Amino acid sequence: MRVLKKEVKPLAFAYPLEHQETAAGFASRLAAVNGRSLKYLLRDMAIANRNLDKAEESEIRRIAILGSADIEKLLRYTPFEKNSRHYQVAGEVLPRLSVNRTYFRFCPHCAIEDMQKYDGVSYSRPWLRLEWTISHFRSCGRHRVHLTVTSPERIPFAPFDFNQTMRILIPELHQHADEAPQAGQSPFQAWLQDRIEGRRSEGNWLDDLPLFVAAPFCEALGVSALHTPKVPTSKFNALDWAAAADAGFEIASAGETALRQLLQRLTDAQSSTRGFWGPRDTYGYAYGLLQKTAKDPAWAKPRDLVREFALETMPVEPGTDVLGVTATERKVHTVRTAARDSGMHALSIRRLFKRLGIEEAADQSGKLDHRILVKAAEIDSVVSELRKAVTAPAVEKVLGVPRMHLNDMVVHGHIRVLADTDRRNGKRRFSLEEVERVREQIFKGAVEVSELTERQMDVSGVRKVATCTIPDVLAMIFSDQLKWKGRLKGRTDYGALLLDAEEVTKIIRSRGTRTHLTKEEARDFIPGAHDRGINKLIAEGHLEMVEEYSHDARRMLPLVAMESIAAFLVDYVSLGELCQQTGLHHKRVRATLKLAGILPELVPASAGAFFYRREAVDEFESTDPAAWDYDQESALKALRKLKAAERTPITSNLECNPAAGKSLTVRP
Repeated sequence: MRVLKKEVKPLAFAYPLEHQETAAGFASRLAAVNGRSLKYLLRDMAIANRNLDKAEESEIRRIAILGSADIEKLLRYTPFEKNSRHYQVAGEVLPRLSVNRTYFRFCPHCAIEDMQKYDGVSYSRPWLRLEWTISHFRSCGRHRVHLTVTSPERIPFAPFDFNQTMRILIPELHQHADEAPQAGQSPFQAWLQDRIEGRRSEGNWLDDLPLFVAAPFCEALGVSALHTPKVPTSKFNALDWAAAADAGFEIASAGETALRQLLQRLTDAQSSTRGFWGPRDTYGYAYGLLQKTAKDPAWAKPRDLVREFALETMPVEPGTDVLGVTATERKVHTVRTAARDSGMHALSIRRLFKRLGIEEAADQSGKLDHRILVKAAEIDSVVSELRKAVTAPAVEKVLGVPRMHLNDMVVHGHIRVLADTDRRNGKRRFSLEEVERVREQIFKGAVEVSELTERQMDVSGVRKVATCTIPDVLAMIFSDQLKWKGRLKGRTDYGALLLDAEEVTKIIRSRGTRTHLTKEEARDFIPGAHDRGINKLIAEGHLEMVEEYSHDARRMLPLVAMESIAAFLVDYVSLGELCQQTGLHHKRVRATLKLAGILPELVPASAGAFFYRREAVDEFESTDPAAWDYDQESALKALRKLKAAERTPITSNLECNPAAGKSLTVRP
């Protein structure tokens, strides 16, 4: 039916337009105060229901004239359809489904205040706030209660009649007010109000995003932060969504760092799970929302951040679509993917990760192979090399080198092991390029030989004649010390290498004698030291062990470093050395030092003997020329006084252990 337009004039009865009152709510209130329902008022004023429902500007202007309201203010706070997916209000764009057109929520406390504030028909007094029609608002910031949901009578293609619905609810307003769940302050809703009022903050990461992106993203982010990835949101109530919105806003408004921290927490939570590992199963509801909006350029900011983080922290396979972009390269490896790409066993890769400093790869960590991560850039070269690598037995065959010789080459760095796989024989990996480099180094400058002389021998033969070690001969070969090397004609294996036994022997015998001491020699070198005392001094860190080659033993020996012995003797003097210097019995030396206030720094329990600070003893001797003159009677008397002062019992033997707090006595 065609509606005839008629001239619109202000009605006799009207309430003033409230701040953020919508056109449909204002029209309903205007109808109620004039004793009409919204349906009949619109009919009488020749205003089409459908046009008001769609918030057409011409009809809103007519409503404003009827109620003598500010037209621009009424237009600003009335949501209208921007396109098929969005609504616009107060200059902000909201998702279509976030504008409630078939129902509204309300605060019973606000409605009660409206009843007390205005005169006139009772059900005409409450007015419809904009926030009661936007689904992102779930509580009243003024009264700190959750909003009550209504089910107004809905006429197709017409707005709901707010005041007629309140007419039914007014008798139970106080009951609704008492039953409304308490709510805390909502930073999310306060921010929404700021946006509606046109206020933005440069420090808020969300404020350069349209509301149809920022508001749903906060809610989705909160769901992911508070719940498991596969939580059924269909079972959420208004309180659940309100908590999620505030949690998500707190994170998102803080910026990229806070968002990354949340994503990292969600990633870490996957470390104890099993099965396929993907972004959707990790980031949960928020990732699902970003997937649905993957083609919308307005969502680029949060989408790009989540995609970048996912590619950096998850083992995403190349060719996988991640929020609308296909991953072209791998950025993260797991033990499983690295093993697959390198051709090695997963256990070998796990041990490799452990040697690279990834503690999660330890056997006792409890983490599965596909949950242990490493940056692909850190191991891409290793994986590539391992894909073409050969094992130690293969090198023995290719190079023709005996196992012991190959082991010594590895230990002394003559041949490089891939990926630090220097383990038992058969566990090491080598590149073929490295094997050929070693072959070239071995035969560098070698002369081709058809007939051997008596002193031209292979490495094993030369080692026996020169009475030296395999490492000795290898060091000469790889450091170019030898003036002559030969190669059997027609061969390029390690066994074809020839050396001059006379030259090798001469080099070995020209080396100097060792400079460090065995433990027995160190015992004799330190006055007053005992056999077990040397081991204790080493264990306590006073002496240092080194390895040095011994020509007599023809091998490397563990020795006590001479530098550490010299440093120890500078700092300490033993009781035995003082006895030799003074000619006194050790008990008299200890008694004299105790009366002088000098106690042993090291005791037999930790050093095998008594050791004093040499500096303290030297000062004692320099200040008193008669320091070592000993009178038994006066010494015993002084010791008794000292014991009495210390309030400790006097015994018949001088045993001092300051570290343990034991008493000292003197026996003549």
